[in-house]
Amino acid sequence: MTITKDIISDLIPLYTSGECSADTKHLIDEYINSHPAFADEMKTLSRDPLPNSIPHRLNNGDEMKTLRKTQRLLKQRTWLMAFAIFCTLAPFSVFHTGEKTYWLLLDAPTSALVYAVLALICWAGYFMTKGKLRGL
Repeated sequence: MTITKDIISDLIPLYTSGECSADTKHLIDEYINSHPAFADEMKTLSRDPLPNSIPHRLNNGDEMKTLRKTQRLLKQRTWLMAFAIFCTLAPFSVFHTGEKTYWLLLDAPTSALVYAVLALICWAGYFMTKGKLRGL
């Protein structure tokens, strides 16, 4: 049977951690001596065995911090949605006093514009908070 680079690559983690048998260690040493390019790769792996993209272990308190942050963001998202709906519908509100009916949009367009701007701000905050929650 021919020992290929793929077989040796599969055994490298055992070799670098020192968990392989003496026969496996001898086989890998022979392969490294006969393939100097692979030996250079091996040295690189031994210096930096793990890629940077692997997350670090969480501490015991990290889970509680994440839970509290998630709860806070959910509460914030709920309030933002409530205010966004209110401010979106407020310009279309109507009230009646005595004999006259007032439409906020027609009779007080400045107030309706303020509500519309507040609604846009609340909706933007809502969607930003929703995006933060997806990232958790």
